Amino acid sequence: MSTRILFSCVIAAWLSACASPKIGYDYDRSADFSAYRTYAWMSDQQERTGDRRVDSSSTDIRVRTAIAAQLRLKGYTASTSGRPDFLVAYYIQVKEGTADQSQQYFSDGMAGKPFVHSVDTRNPSGKPGTGPEAPSYIAGTLLVDIIDAPSNKLAWRGTASGMVEPNLSSQERDERIRTILRDVLSNFPPK
Repeated sequence: MSTRILFSCVIAAWLSACASPKIGYDYDRSADFSAYRTYAWMSDQQERTGDRRVDSSSTDIRVRTAIAAQLRLKGYTASTSGRPDFLVAYYIQVKEGTADQSQQYFSDGMAGKPFVHSVDTRNPSGKPGTGPEAPSYIAGTLLVDIIDAPSNKLAWRGTASGMVEPNLSSQERDERIRTILRDVLSNFPPK
């Protein structure tokens, strides 16, 4: 087996072992989470990102269904009339990279969306054509926002970031999204 093939196999095994997303959350310490009983979606349709991998009705349905199931398990109900106690929104971003880049995830805190900054640790000068080619991968970030409806302020944000597995079946995608959102929402409401 050539060194290049062996290197590719080692990197592929390492990336698949890193498939578990990193989960985090932050919240407004002045928010009264005990007052929350009902929720509604911030928007009927997910915000378009321009990325066809993310902007799909099947992804939107999967994410909304998984979030609603987790909220229902926590005793929250979807508001059918009147003003809900809180609003829910989510955002997804995907970015392609190579195994020789280190992905650094940044969020501008409670006020905005994340962005991914890639640093090529093998070639920090940015000049093309140096070194061996590294296997590519797709990194993803998912944010779930809970907005206090009366004040329209962000009260809680959950995050998940990790490798996207593009070759999953439809059933495997459902399960993966359910698992990720269960883990993200395990921190809501904050204790």
